[in-house]
Amino acid sequence: MTKTLTIHIRSGTMMNMDANVMVKIAEAAISKGYKVNIFGYGEGVMTIKEGQDPKRFPNIGKILHDLAEKGVTIAVCETCCAARGIKRGEEIKGSKIGSLTNDLSKFVAESDRMITLAR
Repeated sequence: MTKTLTIHIRSGTMMNMDANVMVKIAEAAISKGYKVNIFGYGEGVMTIKEGQDPKRFPNIGKILHDLAEKGVTIAVCETCCAARGIKRGEEIKGSKIGSLTNDLSKFVAESDRMITLAR
């Protein structure tokens, strides 16, 4: 039976190294056969904002898009997006603007392990 890991990210893309750590953990888990879910909350919703083009930092949006193509399920909090001006259609391909009650609670229920990255 496939094990499932959920990563709960609460830090933005360029606040600290949490987003980089998140994608490295996801990549390692996939390589070990895990199903991976990622849920962004608070500043973590910024990880799915389309069109970010950091010059001196890894492009987390592009990396997440690539992870979604490998089967990672990515959702973020709709209320947190609204508070930061992110509208539906502005998320990277392969992610969705969802909710705590529908998405995060489902991820937690199906997970064998959960990691929260927050500052």
